[in-house]
This record gives sequence, structure tokens and C-alpha cells, in this order.
Amino acid sequence: MKTFKQAFEIIKDAEKFHLDMAELYQDLLNKSEDYRTGLLLRHMLEHEQRMARNLSNYGAVAQQKVMQTWLQYTHEESAQDFIRHLPLSDPPTIREINNLGREVDRYFSGLYEAVYGAIESMEVKEVFDDLKQIQDKERITLSMATNSLWDM
Repeated sequence: MKTFKQAFEIIKDAEKFHLDMAELYQDLLNKSEDYRTGLLLRHMLEHEQRMARNLSNYGAVAQQKVMQTWLQYTHEESAQDFIRHLPLSDPPTIREINNLGREVDRYFSGLYEAVYGAIESMEVKEVFDDLKQIQDKERITLSMATNSLWDM
């Protein structure tokens, strides 16, 4: 379903998605009994909290006229809907959790790329290009952290 949203609404939706993922990771961490899985979940929890803070700060400092730009928007998935489509056992394995983190990062890279491609304003393009670059840097950091867990 295609809808129209203002740029700041897309950023608020993304922030909520990250907060919901952080809540999921916190719940999984509370139930985790495996040391390595706990380390990964802590790192992913911090990652999601950091991304939500980045979006909150970004929205707060972005130019108001830019953030009120209307965009055609197709990503309407909630965090719960997103994870419902992914294979997770109960409790999830470390590999499933790692894959979940990668899928979340792909989701946001795709979101920011789609929004970037759908807009004409260079100011708004710059906002979503910056967000994609932040997401890509975080994905690399997460990948390095998860790779170090495999060496333990």
C-alpha cells in the first residue's frame, strides 16, 4: 500500500522501529542463558538504541521545511510484522539473531535508498543519504562485532 508521509514522519517511524527492535533484543537478552548469545544481544540492543537516538537527534536538528516535505512512502511494516516473517526458534540461536540483525540493517538501507530515489529536493535527498551512510557504518560495526564472537 502506498501512502504519503512527511519526511519527519518517516524518520519517526524508523526511530520507533529501532526502539521496538531494542525492546525485542532486551526481552531475548533477559531469557538468554548462553554467554556468546548474551554478548551478541547486548551489542545489538546498544546498536538499536544508538540508531534510535541518532534518528531522534537528526530529526531535532534538521531544517523544518525539509522535514515537512511530502514523500510517497511504501514501507509500512512494524518491527513485529518484520520479525514475524523471519525464521526464529524459541529461544533463537546465535546465528538466527545474527541474521535478524543483518535483515534489520538491510531493511533500513533499502528504506533510505527507496526514499532517496523517490524525492527531488536535494536538501531532503541529503538527509536520507546521511541516514543511509550512518546505517551502513553501523552495519559494518555490527558485522565486525559479530565476527569477533565467532572467534571466541
